[in-house]
Amino acid sequence: MVWIGTLRMKLSRPAPRYRPLDRDRCSHSSLDQLLAADPEARAVWLLVQELDFAAFHARVKAVEGHPGKPPFRPDVLFALWLYACLRGVGSARDLHRRGAEDLPFQWLCGGDLPDYHTLADFYSDHEERLRDLFVSHVAALRSQGLIDLKCVTVDGTKVPGDAGAENFHREPTLQRHRAEAEAYVAAWEQQRVDVQGLSARQRAARRRAARERAERLRRAVDAVHAVQQQRAAAHRQDPPPEEARASETDPDVRRMKFPHGGFELAYNVQTVLDLRNELIVTTTVTNQQSDNGLLRPMLEQVEQEQGSKPQEVLADSGFVDADDIDHLEEAGVRVMMPPKNEKKELRAGKDPYAKKRRDKPRVAAWRARMGTTPARETYRKRCGPAERVHAWMEQRQWRRFRLRGLGKARLEALWQAWAHNAGRLLARAVSAVAGAPPVRAAVS
Repeated sequence: MVWIGTLRMKLSRPAPRYRPLDRDRCSHSSLDQLLAADPEARAVWLLVQELDFAAFHARVKAVEGHPGKPPFRPDVLFALWLYACLRGVGSARDLHRRGAEDLPFQWLCGGDLPDYHTLADFYSDHEERLRDLFVSHVAALRSQGLIDLKCVTVDGTKVPGDAGAENFHREPTLQRHRAEAEAYVAAWEQQRVDVQGLSARQRAARRRAARERAERLRRAVDAVHAVQQQRAAAHRQDPPPEEARASETDPDVRRMKFPHGGFELAYNVQTVLDLRNELIVTTTVTNQQSDNGLLRPMLEQVEQEQGSKPQEVLADSGFVDADDIDHLEEAGVRVMMPPKNEKKELRAGKDPYAKKRRDKPRVAAWRARMGTTPARETYRKRCGPAERVHAWMEQRQWRRFRLRGLGKARLEALWQAWAHNAGRLLARAVSAVAGAPPVRAAVS
């Protein structure tokens, strides 16, 4: 019988031998050998090694010869976050997960991955030190000729904040919630809150959360008063034309109109870009709904940080402010910006470049200059670079703020500026032709 022959063959045939599967076996390859195929992480690390972290070292309490758990190196934490921003990772928990799974993150931290609390604290703290680091970084780029400040663009974009419309209230509601929050804080102080079943850590956390909520509501009430005063001054009438509101969760955020026609609670991100290599010179965040009047402060910030003013600035008509134009032109900054309502006046048969009744001489000269063909050709260089900066930020998955408060928003925008410049420098290094100057990020 055939089946008897098959059975005999199965009984007499030895078991097949395959490659062993041993997931507990340690690899003999180091992280450095395994990362050979990913030059981007190495380039980020080289960039970070050019920075001076002395201000961070001064805060470390664990020193040689004394007890204390050593913290993670600031350059390692910075490199992890910089690489994360380039890869579109903006959450500390997500970064911690990626660090456990992705080889480049493991290589950057040497296999010793920080917990997400450490990552989150580094991302949301050190605003002043990270700002000083960025200023030194831009100064180094200037010394290498990658930024020359001959021509810069100033552009703003509105980015939604971490605040919901359900917490956006008028003053009566905010005052009521504030009274409730302060009563709850008083109950904690007088130990009238039921804490059975809670650990000491949980009790401290809830007491701290109660205090923080009461403080946010106080700031929200102050924000409502500030908005009411601004509207009353703008419309020259009392009471204001519309009752103001503020957010309970983020009192600094404002209701802003977006290009799609809708309104969201957002911040206004302002960026100064050097036109030569499309590198960010400086950035800041405001809660002003329009760009009007922000041109001069942004260029003054550049001068304060770098010690010199740009020679020429390109900006859209949303920045038009006669006082800013007069001051900048007097300071030697050539303003290339179309007059407000330029297209509307042209369609109506009016001359938008003619001197207006209240124009000062320098403003009138600017207006006449923008009517010339060379000035319009120069202004056309603005659109692509200025808009690409914000488009690249969206491609890196930065479409809304994750931190709350104006100060934290500025810090978060600064991280994006770091990521933008790092991405541009890496792209330049990859596509550089023979004889191009070497790209270094900053001086130590």
